[in-house]
Amino acid sequence: MNDHIDSIESKTDFYGSSVNSIIRLLNFMIDTLVWLILFLSVAYVFDLYFVRFNSYIINYTYSIFLGIVIYMGYYSLLEYNFHRTLGKFLTRTKVVNANGGAITFSTILIRTVSRLIPIDIFYYLFSKTGLHDRLSNTLVIKTNASNSLS
Repeated sequence: MNDHIDSIESKTDFYGSSVNSIIRLLNFMIDTLVWLILFLSVAYVFDLYFVRFNSYIINYTYSIFLGIVIYMGYYSLLEYNFHRTLGKFLTRTKVVNANGGAITFSTILIRTVSRLIPIDIFYYLFSKTGLHDRLSNTLVIKTNASNSLS
């Protein structure tokens, strides 16, 4: 499977070429900032109007749960519906399966859950693709600038 992904990464003729590490880092930074803003906004509204606990442990657990739900929703919904997150939209990249085609929701779910593996962010030190790319059999590729919504 990894040889298959590596051979696809070297191709530049379907949709565009696979993306370098700098663009992937930029995607990560933009998406993390967007997620953080969403999380803090929702947490503020929930704390202000809905949920207020008297226990530090319950508040901590609730915050982690809320953060994961927003994280899963952000990546899953955007990548499934648009094949890109805000970061990928700004850098004109998108997610495709290893054959260059459309991705299924189960593939996106595997991709999103795999991002939560703690070593995923460090995987780029040893590979051009992320661990979540390898586990979900997906690629992030450049899109045509004139057709950036496809």
